Amino acid sequence: MAEKFETIVNNYGKQVLNTAIKILGDSQKALDVHQEVFLAIWQRWHSFNGQTKWSSYLYRTTVRKAIELAKKSRKEIPTENLPDKKSNDLPENRLKETELRELITKGLLKIPERQADVFVLAKIEGLKTEEIAQILQCSPQTVRVHLHRAVKQLAEELKGYLK
Repeated sequence: MAEKFETIVNNYGKQVLNTAIKILGDSQKALDVHQEVFLAIWQRWHSFNGQTKWSSYLYRTTVRKAIELAKKSRKEIPTENLPDKKSNDLPENRLKETELRELITKGLLKIPERQADVFVLAKIEGLKTEEIAQILQCSPQTVRVHLHRAVKQLAEELKGYLK
């Protein structure tokens, strides 16, 4: 049992850490998520039946734990991976990016968990609909619906900020 767990940690630990870093933008917080993910697996080890697809399970668990940590610490989720981000080092542009990041984070904390998961996986992680569907164990159509609703609700949150 311990050997199999160690194998999973060795095989997937870097993936969990990298995903958490992308979501949180903070390597120290990502290490906390890494530990939380594998602690959760260890605590539920007896309930796994050997049919678990570890890559999908770990991805889903990592995203959830990272968002939970963001909620607890009110840490903003980085937006540098979001499409159409225009990078400019002018102080007013950096301030706008910081404000936008904070608003997106607040918005993600307000929308349903599944919608936030889909948004993070699609727009921050850059995964395709089919990959997200596999990770979240739902249909691609369900992923598209969740993403549409997340974008719509985030747009509502940002309407005063964006023209």
